[in-house]
Amino acid sequence: MKDENRQKNRDEELAHADESLKAGALLIENRLYREALPKLYYALFHALKALLFTEGLEPRSHEGVSHLFNLHFVRTGHFSDERHRFYRRLMKYRHEAEYGIGFEITEKDCLEWHTEVTRMIDEIKTFLHSR
Repeated sequence: MKDENRQKNRDEELAHADESLKAGALLIENRLYREALPKLYYALFHALKALLFTEGLEPRSHEGVSHLFNLHFVRTGHFSDERHRFYRRLMKYRHEAEYGIGFEITEKDCLEWHTEVTRMIDEIKTFLHSR
């Protein structure tokens, strides 16, 4: 991936992350928690893709994002293992929210996840701007 493509892809992914986060907040405000969870997940997913693109890494799946984030940013000490575990947990919950039967999400959980996703996206943006 060429440098100009890295930056373009990064910027597009960050914009997508911001949009998904806003959509998640609107769904939470309207008490649509099961619908909000995938938006929160995708906000983080796109922010992580932006991070990976800056290193010329092009994940091909959700698992690929997780693996490359862990390998290139967690194991190297740039982000904590706790951040990786949170992403993995949110990925699992997103799948359950979209495809599971009987999966319930509380307002409290959704608000906590929104806060955590927002923090993690802010950390990613800070990291990207420091480079």
